[in-house]
Amino acid sequence: MRRIRDTQVREVVVYRYRCCRCGYTFRHYPAGITPAQQSQRLCKLAALMWVLGLSYRGIEGLLEVFRVRIGHMTAWQDVQSWVEQLGQGRQWKPVRVLGIDGAYVRGWGGIRPVLVAVDLGAGQPVAVGYVDEYKPQAVRKWLEPLVKQLGVSVSVSDDLLHYKTEAGMVAGLIAAGSGMV
Repeated sequence: MRRIRDTQVREVVVYRYRCCRCGYTFRHYPAGITPAQQSQRLCKLAALMWVLGLSYRGIEGLLEVFRVRIGHMTAWQDVQSWVEQLGQGRQWKPVRVLGIDGAYVRGWGGIRPVLVAVDLGAGQPVAVGYVDEYKPQAVRKWLEPLVKQLGVSVSVSDDLLHYKTEAGMVAGLIAAGSGMV
């Protein structure tokens, strides 16, 4: 039996094996358990709490309610690990039609502007940025690398007046990158 940090499970059975030929030993961990002291579920939960706006010390305090003690630096490491995993799994695929829309979400101590880019062909989100849709220069700075990296042919947005300026910028970016408008 091995003690772990998790919100639901406190101990798991870890089997240790030894090869009869060479004497090499290894361990078999149950799903969701690694050699680390905490479960993968707890790592992702800590990262999710951070995404929802809790500070690292806030994560530490909230998990203590569930009788799980992790330090704020452990929460920081969990978030860094999660971000690294997201970056490794990211595969940029060409996007022909890119949809852009803005929203304002409550969190991080106030209301934040968010701009979302969606591949309208596949219906999958491509990027999310903390960009105010009312600032055309900020939108251009955010969109420029996306358009170049994804090979966007067409950009679509709602009828917000400011998007007309942005649509012209995106059309210019698309024309410069691919020769099409």
